[in-house]
Amino acid sequence: MLGHSNRPWNSLPTRIVLICGLAFIVIQAMAVTISAWMMKSQVEKSVFSEAVAQSRILVDQIVTRMSQQNAIVRSTAGSLEASHKAGTGNRAEVLSLLNESETRFTDSFGMWMEETPSGFDGRRDAHAIGSNANGIFFPYFTRRADKSIEYHAIKEQYDHPWYTLPMARGNGILTAPYVAESNHVEMVSFAYPVVFDGKKIGVTGIDTPLDWIVTLLGNAHIFGSRNIALISEDMLWIANPDETLLMQPYKGEGAGELARAVSTRKVQIIRGFQGGTQERILIPFVIPGFDNVWTLVVDVPVSALNTPVRDNVVALVTSGFVLMMLSVLLIYLISGKLIRKPFRNLLAAVSDLSHGRYDDRISGTNRRDEIGMVAQGLEGFRAALLKARHAEAEAAETRRRHERLEQKARQEEEAKIRNVDRVIRTMDAGLGKLAKGDLSVELSDSLPLEFEPLRRNFNQSVRQLADALSEIAGSGRVIRTGTSDVASGAESLARRTEQQAAALEQTAAAVNETTQSVASSAAQIGDAQKIGLQARGSATASSAIMQQTHQAMQRIEESSRQIVTIVEAIDGIAFQTNILALNAAVEAARAGEAGRGFAVVASEVRALSLRCAEAAKDIGTLVRKTGSEIRTGSKCVSDTGKTLEDISDFIARISDSLNHILVAAQEQSARLSEINTAVSSMDQTTQKNAAAADHSRAASRQLAGETERLAALINRFRLPESPNASPSGPRKAGRALPEPTRA
Repeated sequence: MLGHSNRPWNSLPTRIVLICGLAFIVIQAMAVTISAWMMKSQVEKSVFSEAVAQSRILVDQIVTRMSQQNAIVRSTAGSLEASHKAGTGNRAEVLSLLNESETRFTDSFGMWMEETPSGFDGRRDAHAIGSNANGIFFPYFTRRADKSIEYHAIKEQYDHPWYTLPMARGNGILTAPYVAESNHVEMVSFAYPVVFDGKKIGVTGIDTPLDWIVTLLGNAHIFGSRNIALISEDMLWIANPDETLLMQPYKGEGAGELARAVSTRKVQIIRGFQGGTQERILIPFVIPGFDNVWTLVVDVPVSALNTPVRDNVVALVTSGFVLMMLSVLLIYLISGKLIRKPFRNLLAAVSDLSHGRYDDRISGTNRRDEIGMVAQGLEGFRAALLKARHAEAEAAETRRRHERLEQKARQEEEAKIRNVDRVIRTMDAGLGKLAKGDLSVELSDSLPLEFEPLRRNFNQSVRQLADALSEIAGSGRVIRTGTSDVASGAESLARRTEQQAAALEQTAAAVNETTQSVASSAAQIGDAQKIGLQARGSATASSAIMQQTHQAMQRIEESSRQIVTIVEAIDGIAFQTNILALNAAVEAARAGEAGRGFAVVASEVRALSLRCAEAAKDIGTLVRKTGSEIRTGSKCVSDTGKTLEDISDFIARISDSLNHILVAAQEQSARLSEINTAVSSMDQTTQKNAAAADHSRAASRQLAGETERLAALINRFRLPESPNASPSGPRKAGRALPEPTRA
């Protein structure tokens, strides 16, 4: 038997059980971790969504109540404007309206109206009702602690934002929260300008405390948290469980997220707030009708996120541990029967093989699992070992025979190496001469039969290369001689062409200047003729226009008399409309609150009728004055028409004279233009010839240089002697190129 330890930890089934148990633990831990992470993400998403939804309910309550407060102020401003337009808006009426609004609206601290300097009724009287000591109309109705209404006429405050902003913008505003000096309560003010006839006559508003917001947020709770606060657009705490922070700026952790929430108007979440104990949610919202952005702050405890996750993780771990223990026990029992006993039999068989006992067969070869495959493999190994004993003698004889064959192969290989070495030396000698430029080299010694084609191909390639270079050398000498002749002729042609081009260029310049001078004179004469014709046409047209203008003025004079009659009728209609609007305003005032809107319309109609009457009177006066001016203008137009007819006759005679001069100048300009065109064409042709001659000269020089370079390259080779070789010296050309002659 093979030596082995009896410790249970070294047993394969025990190791399998331990490995499976560890695998179960790792898988369970990974599953729990992934489940916890996914569950935490879902819980966070659900908690944050629910927290934002509950926060939106609080935001809607705040927005609804502030919209109601805004509607009170807007309605008050509209009532003040309507009463002022209806003519009933005196000081007593304003005080009554403010007092009534303050009484009905129990949430407000005070209702007020501040006029622009003398803007309400033009009075500045310190003793007038509603005026302060400086004579400014500034009534202020406030609510005492016992809910009774108190009236004051307070000092004007033209530099405060609740006055300056509505006056500058022309619409309602909501001030930033502030602490009132009288009662030290947080407040905001709604303010609207009061406009009459397009002019701002004052500002009316309401001061409302924010203690109801503190109460609303204090009674709310989201996921067990009562830490709910509100921040204004100035980053000041409007409501906070810590009263020491009220009206203090937001500082510290999360200031950047708060600024981003206000600028983007999107919900922001500050993770790990206050050392990771809370998650802070910032919900920005806009007060309807204004640009003020407030932010609701909700702190959600981390326990609201972790508790559901922790409970689920504990349940998963407990059930997983029980399942793992049952699985390990079942694996241990099954492995003892299926693995432990068969492996003991295999170990005994391996021990027999290690001691050289090959006669006994291996048990378990009839199994169809992995152990059976191992047993079959051991059985095959046993049979192979048994055969090895019988084959050992045969192997020794085979080794001796193989050694003899190897010796013979080495001898043949040495003979091949000697032949290859001879071929290499022969080729090296031939290639060495060829590398030095000797094209007369030839391999004359014969080579082994298998390398003889290489020698023949080498000799044939060298001969073909030598023949090609010999022909190239002869062609190069011919090209060099011809190039020299072409270069000489091109040089002479280029000089003569340049002289001819210079003479033609001077001639073309002189003819061009003369042509331009004549053309300029003809153009100026033509312009003068056109101006004369235009002046004649303008004078004729002006005379006709003057006649038409005289007739039109007569028609306008008749129309003005008709307009006066129509304007008088409009004046009468406006008077009747004014009477009807006045009666409608009186009836609307009697109807009280129900007729207030109709009173505004009646006031507008009355004002419109008054303006129509005034405009009708102004139009009548203006039309009568216009009729007188038209009669004077009609006489002036008639005199001007006669003068224009005389001017038209003079211009006609001047135009005829200019026409004769223009015809003669145009004929001269046409002849000179034809001459200039011909000279320019000759100049362009000569310039092209000169460029072609220069190009030919440069090409000839370049070709000569390349021919010399080709001859130098060919001379680097040693060519074999040939009976048909041409002499190395340059050959004369068959005939010289004819010299160009000047036409």
